[in-house]
Amino acid sequence: MSELREEDDKAERRALARIGRYERESRYLVKRSEEFGALEEVFDRPTLMTVYKLMNAGFLSYLNGIVAAGKEARVYWGITPDGNDVAVKIFLTLTSEFKRRLQYIEGDPRFRRIRGNTTRLVELWARKEFKNLQTAQAAGIRVPSPLVVKRNVLIMEFIGSDGKPYPLLSERAFETDYRKVLTLAKRLYRQAGLVHADLSEYNIFKGKTELVLFDLASAVHISHPQAQNFLIRDLNNVNRFFMKQRVSVEGIDRIFKRTTGNEIQADSKSSF
Repeated sequence: MSELREEDDKAERRALARIGRYERESRYLVKRSEEFGALEEVFDRPTLMTVYKLMNAGFLSYLNGIVAAGKEARVYWGITPDGNDVAVKIFLTLTSEFKRRLQYIEGDPRFRRIRGNTTRLVELWARKEFKNLQTAQAAGIRVPSPLVVKRNVLIMEFIGSDGKPYPLLSERAFETDYRKVLTLAKRLYRQAGLVHADLSEYNIFKGKTELVLFDLASAVHISHPQAQNFLIRDLNNVNRFFMKQRVSVEGIDRIFKRTTGNEIQADSKSSF
């Protein structure tokens, strides 16, 4: 047992050394104090070992720094052994945020086994985003290409260049983007069988030639009992944003019918 423990300790030290490479080489995307705090919060022992295993498997060489931070996850700019940029999304295992996310999992026929343990729930959430990205991509919808998911770590295509993500729709929106966003919602529903359930100007990248949907962990299958309500909320979010941009928007009833082919049910109308 002591030998196994010693090997684990050695592996942990090797993982720390490799993850800390970006600090030694002064590759910072945020202030030193902020980066240190993020490291303390993100890299508990199981997460550290997961990243280390992904490195040994050839999916990742090292991390450069944080490019996005939220209540439930941190996204790092990573580099693969062949020099390509990747986004490494690490879901925080200590957050209570995921308990509020059960509504996006319960009722989804693809995820029937739900355990109350927070760590298991976080891992399920990571797998759910990976699966949703795969489904959307297979349907021809532009999303970050998912590469691998292991426990609470998801590695995917980096949307941007030189470690800088493309701007969000919230930063650069034009009138023509309104129709593009509605088309994405329709294609996601009809071709991928998904509702984003968290669609907003903050979850869409403004690429050089196209819009890119991301943050699909909340996305539910259209058979989910709350799918229509989530879709109405998504469409309302889109309308509210573009109205602020002084863009003429369509009524929710009309957009909903064009997206799904069905009328909004009375109980759904009253909910949003």
